[in-house]
Amino acid sequence: MAIHYLAANRFGLGRRYDDPAPAGDARAALIAELGAFDPAPPPIAALAGRAAIADAYIEYRDERATMRKAANDAQPVDAADKGMPPELQRLSRSAIRGHYADAVRARLSAAIASPTPLPERLTHFWANHFAVSADKLAVIGFAGNFEFEAIRPNILGKFSDLLIAAVRHPAMLLYLDQAQSFGPDSPVSTRIRTRRGRPGPGLNENLGREILELHTLGVRTGYTQADVTAFAKALTGLTVAGLGRGAGQRLMPADATPGDTVFIDQLHEPGPQTILGKRYDQPGAKQAEAVLRDLATHPATARHIATKLARHFAGDTPPAALIDRLAADFQATGGDLSSLYRTLVASPEPWAAEPAMFKSPWDWTVSMLRGLKAEALGPRQNIAAMFTQLGQPLWRPGSPAGYDDRVATWAGSAALMQRVELASRVAGRIGDRADARALAPLLLADALTPAAAQAIARADSPGQGLAMLFATPAFLRR
Repeated sequence: MAIHYLAANRFGLGRRYDDPAPAGDARAALIAELGAFDPAPPPIAALAGRAAIADAYIEYRDERATMRKAANDAQPVDAADKGMPPELQRLSRSAIRGHYADAVRARLSAAIASPTPLPERLTHFWANHFAVSADKLAVIGFAGNFEFEAIRPNILGKFSDLLIAAVRHPAMLLYLDQAQSFGPDSPVSTRIRTRRGRPGPGLNENLGREILELHTLGVRTGYTQADVTAFAKALTGLTVAGLGRGAGQRLMPADATPGDTVFIDQLHEPGPQTILGKRYDQPGAKQAEAVLRDLATHPATARHIATKLARHFAGDTPPAALIDRLAADFQATGGDLSSLYRTLVASPEPWAAEPAMFKSPWDWTVSMLRGLKAEALGPRQNIAAMFTQLGQPLWRPGSPAGYDDRVATWAGSAALMQRVELASRVAGRIGDRADARALAPLLLADALTPAAAQAIARADSPGQGLAMLFATPAFLRR
């Protein structure tokens, strides 16, 4: 594949219908996008903030508690709404799912219109690296806000700042149960043991473990279960105003707004913690921050991030030379992400001509819609349901590991049929308002083969031509 196709698809999200013909230095154009990136484009800036999202969940929770009491329902408040009575399902969908649906539509609108598709792609990469999953009811409304407030503003700075922003966001704290984690010897737990003669609230290690295994060092990099436990203790005290339960909420500062991330010292495990052989004796919230900043610049983190980034841009088995080069840049700059991207773009390996990756449902849909001037989706189109049907529901990977970033994940025959079906529906909606013969050279650039061009030209109708264009091997891959 030639350089202009790769710049638009492997590094970007596909060419827009109104992009000028590709010319000039493709690498320089990609680097220029980093400086022009808008972290809060209009569709995203218009969304409700954390307080409104938290209020919607609190209203649902209170209504559900009232109904539980009336019906003597023993189901936990935070359980997913599967199997709930219809009236409760309607309650959960009304506002909470409304915030989710609004965020999905805003994400898609921003991606379609973006003049800076490289940083847009990087935003999606990092949101999947720090994955939260809206399968948990408390997270549904916050999932989009997590990407928009924790990820987007930090993709061009230091990895340490991105890491801390992701860890401290309500979506992460709620998804990995940190909002209910109490230091075993914290003042609150000690008081409960002493006064009530029973164990106090317990320590939850989920967040600490996933930060070490997924977000920073990676698996099998030398940390132990003792490190996980010590790190979990250092993280105690972090909670979410209005959305936790029990003692944590009773100790919430009076000026805390629902949805705020708050540190409550009385929930924090006192004393020093030793993690990866280093002693951390900072007080309160400073202890976890010190650990996070050290993890962010650890050599194992540099290699873990380098490997994931190389795989995303150079294929399932990224060249060792590319991983080494990215890891060296990460360590030399202390995790400066802009420098890391410049090294990536300047490297020869991601520009290899052979197809390296298969587009995910998200990538493929965005690239299709970027290429069309005509409105391809109806105003009442359920965007969230569309991506669920394609096999990649947004912010619902079902695991803290996020969606697997490998060809086999997306290249199955059933998944391809779903794409062909959607392409046919889109083409039918557009009809003769778009000419595939004119679009093909623009969207595929120098990757358009004579055989593909001839097949599109011989299509029986404009709609069929469009469907054929979006199903060509060059359009399906990046």
